[in-house]
Amino acid sequence: MKFHQILQDFFIGLGVDWVLWLLVGLSLFSVALIVERWLFFLLRRVRGDELDRLAKGKPGLDDANAPRADSMERHVVEAVDALIAEGVSRDDAEAGLEIALRKARQRYERGLTFLATLGNNAPFVGLLGTVIGIMAAFFQLANITEAAKRNQHLMTSISEALVATAMGILVAIPAVAFYNVFRKRVTASIELSRELAGHRVLSAYGDTARRERETGEGA
Repeated sequence: MKFHQILQDFFIGLGVDWVLWLLVGLSLFSVALIVERWLFFLLRRVRGDELDRLAKGKPGLDDANAPRADSMERHVVEAVDALIAEGVSRDDAEAGLEIALRKARQRYERGLTFLATLGNNAPFVGLLGTVIGIMAAFFQLANITEAAKRNQHLMTSISEALVATAMGILVAIPAVAFYNVFRKRVTASIELSRELAGHRVLSAYGDTARRERETGEGA
């Protein structure tokens, strides 16, 4: 038996159903992940008055266990304020800012890689199911002699095989859409955290740096 016949028998034996069930499972997992990430970002949205307090180094959040207390903006600002309180240099404070951002970013980006991968590859998984279904349809035509039945079987089989492609696209669309939404939210939080923490660094070291420059020029 030739190698292509072995592959043909293998794929036809697999059928299309496993592709559909795989896509259904991935879809359910992606929906659960989307809901979890949506709630994660929603509960950690920082209000305008809280941003003002963070910029001034006064978080002012009574409940330290509240979800907003776990926001990226608060974590980064508090990490920088702790370094400033320790009396580290400006360079060390700015390095600590970037480290705090990376740690917070990992939590905020959790699950986004899966959504991006699913959005990019789900249509191909569905297409695989369609190819297998069409392959099986043509293979089974050899056992049908009547033209009318052959045409009916071919049209029905191709229609059923295209369901896999449709399912793959259906799974990919929300994954891509919510990946873009969450990616935008992560980028906005990173930029805001860097701006707030940078303001705290500037408030703590700005005057010192200016005086050092003035002293150097006077000398």
